[in-house]
Amino acid sequence: MSNEAVCEVNIRERKLMVNGQNICCAEGKQMERRTWSDLPVNGQKRICYSEGKQIECRPWSELPVDILNLIIGQLPMIIDQIRFRLVCQNWHLAKKPQDERGVPWLLGHFWYVDHNNGGAMTQYWSFHIPSPDTQFHITKNIVKEEQEFFGVGICASRYGWLLLQQSQKAFFYSPFSLKSIKLPNMEITFNRATFSSSPTSPECICFAIQSSKISDEILISSCSPGDLEWCTIAVDGFKKAVEDVVYSKGIFYCVFSGGILGAFYVAGFDWSVLNDMQQTIGHSWSRLQLVESNGELLLVCRSENFHVFKFDWSEMRWKVIHKLGNQALFLGCTSFAVAAEGKTSALADRIYYHGDRDRCYFYCLNTNKKYTCEDFYPWVVHDAIERIWIEPPSF
Repeated sequence: MSNEAVCEVNIRERKLMVNGQNICCAEGKQMERRTWSDLPVNGQKRICYSEGKQIECRPWSELPVDILNLIIGQLPMIIDQIRFRLVCQNWHLAKKPQDERGVPWLLGHFWYVDHNNGGAMTQYWSFHIPSPDTQFHITKNIVKEEQEFFGVGICASRYGWLLLQQSQKAFFYSPFSLKSIKLPNMEITFNRATFSSSPTSPECICFAIQSSKISDEILISSCSPGDLEWCTIAVDGFKKAVEDVVYSKGIFYCVFSGGILGAFYVAGFDWSVLNDMQQTIGHSWSRLQLVESNGELLLVCRSENFHVFKFDWSEMRWKVIHKLGNQALFLGCTSFAVAAEGKTSALADRIYYHGDRDRCYFYCLNTNKKYTCEDFYPWVVHDAIERIWIEPPSF
């Protein structure tokens, strides 16, 4: 098919037009068809006719890449382009969406109660996407009949997936593909949780930890999608609340009040404390947040200002730093370090976070001041139960 072919996608009438003709594909050839409903689905074979000859039609999943590229080129919203490529393995070969800035998206989580419809509840997600030239947001209403979707909280966000939790139930959910992956019921009431890789990967491990100021015991649980139960161990505690967790290279790192750093080694199912508990970072911080950055561990401490520490592996202690270099930090239930180069160079040495007034802010380490976001994340997200940063699915 030439590059000058004109493709028109008519979703309402379920038609695919190329150069003014309804088409489908059979044995790599183009032929006239009526509507999409005439094409085979779920791998089933159908017989159609072209020029009086009987021809076997191929399923939608086998559309040639050049036609997939024509279709995806007609989808103006990047989230629709992402969902198009998530339909099946072959459609994932279509050209990648152009998200040139490579920064996290802002996701709002909402609940709506329709009092005129017997109190029916609707859950929806609001995507706020910094595009290369402008800012815009997309809202997708998602109604789920499954009871576990109502009242869930977001525990972690990685690889375009969310780890959701309600009471003892935990599961993964993708607001892009609308798919969910269930996990076994939880055995502990955890403080913090995260996961190692995409839930669709056989390497994915979910990690949860419980520690409090009144307990001498730390409980650690882990499992993978497909497991029948969580594996839980108890280790000696030190009456400190766990503040945040991150994963890096086979290890789940946990930071506790005062900056105490613990490590859970996946391979040996082993736990250890890495720094001297007498050499804490002190101060009455309102929140400690861990960020993994190219194998390094950064600790962001909040008071009236933001203070950043880097873990020194040679001395096994936290050291204060005043520059982030060519990167920016995004703080949330899961925090991200992002390269600030080229089109995102203005983000260097900034720490982005969610404020208390429905807006996003950033703290600049160069000026030691906070600012309201007016460039990349200018939106006011009213009434969201939760606001988080989310990575688009891996392109």
